[in-house]
Amino acid sequence: MGDTSRNAGQGATLWGRSPEHADHHAGAARLQARYPHMVIWFGETSGHFYAMDAAGLHERPTLDALAQLAWRRTNRPRPRGAATVSVR
Repeated sequence: MGDTSRNAGQGATLWGRSPEHADHHAGAARLQARYPHMVIWFGETSGHFYAMDAAGLHERPTLDALAQLAWRRTNRPRPRGAATVSVR
């Protein structure tokens, strides 16, 4: 195992989660529970929130902005005249 004395002056981390960002991680976990088709997390190094879905990676600076994106991606109505195409 690595030397833990290097981090003696810093807050203890658990799987990359430091205590000072616990509220951000908890918020991301709550949003993840609401949108199970997306993988949502908080990046401590960047300070941004991330979501991954079928369309790719999305980055937003706040949890509210990411929640808005998640809502739009799941609840956005189709344009009028748009038809679904079935692939057989």
